[in-house]
Amino acid sequence: MKELLHGNPELLITVIGIGGCGCNTVNMLHENNLSGQVNLIAVNTDLAALNSINVEKKILIGENLTNGYGAGADPDIGFQAAQESEELLRNAIVDSDIVIITAGFGGGTGTGASPLVAKICRELKINCLAIVTLPFESEGQKRLDYALQGIDDIKEPIHAFITLSNDLLLKGLGESVGLFSAFNQSNEVLKNLLIALVQMLNETGYVNVDKNDFSTILSYEGESILGVGKANSEEEAFDALDQALNNPLVSIANIDTAKGIIFQLFCKSEPKLSTYNGLIDHIRTKITNQSVLIVPGVTLDPNLSSEIEILIIGSGISSDTTVKPTIKIAEQTPLMSTTEADTTVPDIKKTSVDYSTAPEYLDDELSFVNQGESLTDIPAITRKLMAINRL
Repeated sequence: MKELLHGNPELLITVIGIGGCGCNTVNMLHENNLSGQVNLIAVNTDLAALNSINVEKKILIGENLTNGYGAGADPDIGFQAAQESEELLRNAIVDSDIVIITAGFGGGTGTGASPLVAKICRELKINCLAIVTLPFESEGQKRLDYALQGIDDIKEPIHAFITLSNDLLLKGLGESVGLFSAFNQSNEVLKNLLIALVQMLNETGYVNVDKNDFSTILSYEGESILGVGKANSEEEAFDALDQALNNPLVSIANIDTAKGIIFQLFCKSEPKLSTYNGLIDHIRTKITNQSVLIVPGVTLDPNLSSEIEILIIGSGISSDTTVKPTIKIAEQTPLMSTTEADTTVPDIKKTSVDYSTAPEYLDDELSFVNQGESLTDIPAITRKLMAINRL
């Protein structure tokens, strides 16, 4: 085999953190020395928050609108701020091959500005992926409504998005976890997902997943999943694969009807051919769609923290398989939804969700009264929250 080629100078990946949560995430990536591999940008309406992070490229949006004092937890203000600074945002990402948006949904800047950044990427024909967090249930109904509306808005211009539920994270960590520890863990999850994606796209391996492979997988319409698994020895590689396929943090999408899958294997040392083939065969046993496209990648990284790391991205999953109330939270897998989108600016001014034809909320809980509608008429993220509440 040829020597491993480190780095791909022709591929520019931009990770843009929008709002407080997003800026904290790109700052974590900066502290993990990813600035040399990707273009990190922090975007906020809050000047003080921008000044508190170490990322070199910072964009204050809506300076005339907010005077640098933030969006006041209002997504409409966040959207208007992005509109005011649209040219700055466009110039910051125009040369990118892939843009990854990271933001916390439920507040003002991240929820309001992210859909416009996604629209700019669509207009520039840049592949764009968003990784967003949902608020804790304790943060109140209005923030949840804002978050759900933000997801509904961003799925129009975005190519794909992943949602991370802070409440599911809390369930996994236990009731005794500290507040700051919970938020730090949420940011840590975002960081790990981003590092795995960036490493896959930015390093040329023995078996390579390139930009066009990534674009092909994102093009399949339907629900998608993303998971990461780690193992301390090659003998535990199948355990790492199961971790990636059954990540406990987010959603309930089921990979068995996927149309496209990226399987990326990171190794500290050369793996056995039987391990490589066995892992791919194990994936195929879980897929009912016999025409599924599996794009494999293998990267050798002597500096890897674990002996084996596996990244799985699946797309084109049938929506009628994504809600399975019998699945336990510990068996859930992160969600990435892909869409065939146009370039229409989403109407972010609608800051609450209209549930007149969908299950209505009771009090401030994530519980619903089913009024006899078909689940296919309810937004996907709402169906997932319904299923989570029934667990």
